[in-house]
Amino acid sequence: MASSRRALPVATLALRVLALLLLAASIIIIATAKIRESIFDEEAVITFKDLYAYQYVLAVGVVGCAYNLVAALFVAINIAGRRKMIGGGEAGTVLLICADAVFAVLIATGGAVGLGLTVEAQRRFGDILDSSSRAFFIRVDISCGALLLASLCVVFIVMISSYSLTK
Repeated sequence: MASSRRALPVATLALRVLALLLLAASIIIIATAKIRESIFDEEAVITFKDLYAYQYVLAVGVVGCAYNLVAALFVAINIAGRRKMIGGGEAGTVLLICADAVFAVLIATGGAVGLGLTVEAQRRFGDILDSSSRAFFIRVDISCGALLLASLCVVFIVMISSYSLTK
């Protein structure tokens, strides 16, 4: 009985850590992606800073990472205190469910925006893209995919938290 009582908080912590790792990977990948092009005998470097959509992807990753880190600390404290509910009580659990729902949507929009722009750019300019540009877009795709996987982790956390609230 004691192990089943702690299973939900431990699963939530594992999902939080996984989401945190995916968000951190997304940040690193998009921050290091760049296109090197020679324009008028000068080398130009294009990064995420040059497109607002990619800035949004990075910002969502940073904000999501910070939130998951704080939420993971709360879950770890609850596990150490051997509490059954994720938020410590009904009010805390409801607050975490609402915050998790907001952040799941925010993280999903970051991934969707980045993927949408990347797919559209590749569709319109695919025939004139060089290998550096293709590598850049692949890295952005991977970064946005990591964001979408992190949002799935947060959705599963919401489901677990809701279940613990009803038990």
